[in-house]
Amino acid sequence: MNTQVQGVMTQNFFDVSRSIAEKFIQTVVAVDDKITFGGNLNKAVEEPMQVVVPPQDVSGLGESVQEQVSSVISEPINKQDDNELNYQELSEGFAEKSILCTALKTFSGIDGEEKTINATLNLAKKADITILDWQMENDATRHGEIAKGVIDQLLAHDVNNNGRLRLILLYTSADIGNVITKLVTTLNEHAPEAQDENSIIFPNESLKLCRIFVIKKTENIQELVDTSIQKFTEMTCGLLSNATLAAITEIRDKTHHHLYKFNSKLDTAYISHVIGLISSPEMRESAHEVAFDYAVDLISEELKSDLQTSKYLKDSLTSDTLKKWPLYKNPENQDKHSITVGEKDPVVFNNERMQKILSVKTDEELQAILDESPVFPKIGKKNRFDSFRDSYIQFKFTDEDNRDEHLQLSAIECLRRDPLNISSDFEPVLKQGTVIRKDDTYFVCIQPICDSVRLTCATSFLFLKSEKLDNTNFSHVIRHSEGYKCLRFKSTSRFVSLIEFTPTNKMVRATKQENINVFQSTNEDVYEWCGELKQAIYQELVNAVSASIARVGFDSFEWLRLRRS
Repeated sequence: MNTQVQGVMTQNFFDVSRSIAEKFIQTVVAVDDKITFGGNLNKAVEEPMQVVVPPQDVSGLGESVQEQVSSVISEPINKQDDNELNYQELSEGFAEKSILCTALKTFSGIDGEEKTINATLNLAKKADITILDWQMENDATRHGEIAKGVIDQLLAHDVNNNGRLRLILLYTSADIGNVITKLVTTLNEHAPEAQDENSIIFPNESLKLCRIFVIKKTENIQELVDTSIQKFTEMTCGLLSNATLAAITEIRDKTHHHLYKFNSKLDTAYISHVIGLISSPEMRESAHEVAFDYAVDLISEELKSDLQTSKYLKDSLTSDTLKKWPLYKNPENQDKHSITVGEKDPVVFNNERMQKILSVKTDEELQAILDESPVFPKIGKKNRFDSFRDSYIQFKFTDEDNRDEHLQLSAIECLRRDPLNISSDFEPVLKQGTVIRKDDTYFVCIQPICDSVRLTCATSFLFLKSEKLDNTNFSHVIRHSEGYKCLRFKSTSRFVSLIEFTPTNKMVRATKQENINVFQSTNEDVYEWCGELKQAIYQELVNAVSASIARVGFDSFEWLRLRRS
C-alpha cells in the first residue's frame, strides 16, 4: 500500500474521533496562581518608546533644542510574566470550539492552599478536562503541593464513585521527569505507573480511564487548547467510545426539546396516573414505585427514539468509519488482524483484507474473501461460508489476549446493575431478574414481580439455577469483585428451585455483611447479591421456563405420534 495514502487514511479515523470529542467536550477548568484577566498581553507593542534625554551641560549655559541628542530606549509595553496564564486568551481559544472554560486563581492567606484544593475539587468533579499549574505555591520548596492535593482527592472521589473518564493536564516550567517522579511517589496509594516519559496511568479498575499528562508551559495559549483536545481524543478514540460520546452529545443537544415535551403542564396528568394506581387496592402500596418506573420508561424511550434516528450518532459507526479503523490501529500494515472461527486456529491477515471483510455486501464477496490465502477453516462437512456463518467469531490483534473485552461487552449486555457500579447506600431487593449465589452456584429470580411485593410473611421465591459448566459454553456473563463469571441457564423444570425468604417492610431486602449485599433465607442460608439482569434478558428466561413447564406430556400410540411430525 502507498505509505502516504496509508498515513492520510490512518489519520482520518483519528480526525473523525477528534471532531466527535471536540463536540462532546463542554467544560474545562484551569487553575493557576498567576491568572491575568486582561487583553492579549503576548502582543506587546513592537514600536520602541522614544525618550528625549538632555545631555549633561557642565557649563550650565544650556544648548539649543536643535543640538540636543535624541536617545532611543527600547522598552516593550505590557510585558507579560512568563509564568502568567492569560485567561482572556485561554477562554477565547476554547470558546472558538464552543467549549466553556472556567479559571480559578489560587487563594492567598494561611489557609489559601486548602481553599484552593477544595474549590478546584468541586469544579473538577464535573469538568471534562482539568488543567493545573504545577508551581502555584509562594514557597518554592512546596511547589506541586496544591496540584498533588487536588489530584489525590479527585482520584479518591472517582474510586468511591466506581470510576469515570478523567483527564488532568499539568503544565510546568520545571523538569517533567522530576514532576512525574514526585507524583508517582505521592500518589502511591493508587499505584500509579509512569508511561511515555510525560504521563501517568493507573492499574486500578476504577481509574483505568484516568490519565495525567505533564506538559511544558508555553506562552502560546492555542497550543494548550489544542493539546487538551488532542489528549482527550487519544483517551476516547474508539468505535463504541466515539458512539457513546456522539450519543451523549445528541441527548445534550436535544435537552431543551425534551424539556419542552415533558413540560410542567403534564404534572396533572402524571398525578392522575399516581392517583389511579393508589385507587387500586392491589397497587396501592407500590403505587409510587410503579409510577416512578412508568416515568423512567417514558423518558428513556424518548431518548432511545432520538438516538435511533440520530444521523450524528449513525455517522460515528458508518461502514466508511469502520474501514478507516484497521489503518488507525495498524499503521504499519502488519499481518496482525486475527479472526478465530469456533475452536479452529486463527486466520491472520493485513489491513486490506480486514477492510474488505468490514465492507462486504454480498455472499459472493464474502465467499471470495474467505477463499483468499490464508484460507478460513472448514468445520466438519460444512464449506467455508457455512462454517463462518454458523460459528462464533472472535476478532483480536495477534499481540493481545482480548477475552476479557468480550466478557466485558457480554456483561454490559446482560446486566442492568451489579455490585461494582452501584453507590454504597444502594439497597437491593429480591425481584424478577435478581442474580444471587451461594458458594459456586448461581440463581436468577423468576418470581412474578407482583408476587415480590406486599409480602406479610415468609414467602417462597422461584429461581432458575445455573448449570455447572466450563468457560467454553455459556449463555450469560456477570461480573463482581472476583472478575467475570460465565453462566449457563437451561430453562427446564429440573433447574427450577424454591427458596424461602422473610420480608422486611413487605419486600425481601438485602443486608450488609462486610460491605457485601446478602439475602438470608428462612433456613439461614446466606446468598450474595450479584446484580440484576436487564428486563429483555430475564424476560427471555422467564418465557423459556414457562414454555418448558407448560408442555403437555402423555403416553400415546408411537405409530400415531410419529405420523404427526
